[in-house]
Amino acid sequence: MKLFKKILLAFSVLILLSIVLGYFYFDRKFSPEKNHLQVKNESGKIPMKWETGTKDAMLLPIHFDTDTTTYYLQFDTGSPSTIFYKNSITGIRQISVQNNLAKGSFKIGNCEVKSKQFKIIDFGKKLEKNKLNIIGTIGTDLLENRKTLIDFENNYVIFNLNSEPNYLKKEIFDFKFKKRKIIIPGVLDGKDEKFLYDSGASAFELLTTKEIWEKSKLKKSKIKIEKGKSWDNILTTYTAETNKNIEFQHTKIPLHEITYVDGYSKSQYYLMKYSGMSGMLGNKIFLQKQLYIDAKNMKMAIH
Repeated sequence: MKLFKKILLAFSVLILLSIVLGYFYFDRKFSPEKNHLQVKNESGKIPMKWETGTKDAMLLPIHFDTDTTTYYLQFDTGSPSTIFYKNSITGIRQISVQNNLAKGSFKIGNCEVKSKQFKIIDFGKKLEKNKLNIIGTIGTDLLENRKTLIDFENNYVIFNLNSEPNYLKKEIFDFKFKKRKIIIPGVLDGKDEKFLYDSGASAFELLTTKEIWEKSKLKKSKIKIEKGKSWDNILTTYTAETNKNIEFQHTKIPLHEITYVDGYSKSQYYLMKYSGMSGMLGNKIFLQKQLYIDAKNMKMAIH
């Protein structure tokens, strides 16, 4: 009996140790790099431009000093860092590259964004005349410790807001900005859930687990199956109609479609599990709304 207790104790200690080590492993794995951005001035209203008619990607215009060309960065709250695409910035004199890092500054509206350590990834295409010059991604490092307004209803974004808009004061609630990820609390089908807001998932309302998808879709709904690409991953999405709502504090938004995805990498899967999130909200659910995000005081509003 004593031997059995010793084995049970050793096994319990091993499980506890595995949990602790696993926590620290994933905590480090999903921690973003240090924020190297220097940001000045409120941007004013930055007009959104959508890459396609189906609003697949939200593009925002930027400019470099002494360059009259308008370039675009995709606004992606799923990315913790602002990055440039290696193949697209070739020939832009205002960006200097060394050791896979870029040095430079750009203006987005009246806001100046500067860094000696912009990340670079081997992605993108060489720029062509009369085409959209998409050269990178704006990540949530531009939101960190700052106030941001994303107005889908009127098609603009304001970065580095000086103050909270008065008309939103009664609609403020708490959210989490964990690892520079925007995690919004909400209620789905009577259950408290956590949702990651990813503006890079523009074309979807809610991406969730297969279990929640099965439970929430309408039984007679036709399933729409599509293949797409997320960086280097080939994804298959399964979208069905639903009549569920997501209840956020102070507002309720009806869902029309719900989607689950095959093909995510193991790291993306474990990020969802590790963070306790039930799904990912794309821009589509907010297209008639305004999102106010105060990533300094962890307050937000959905108006």
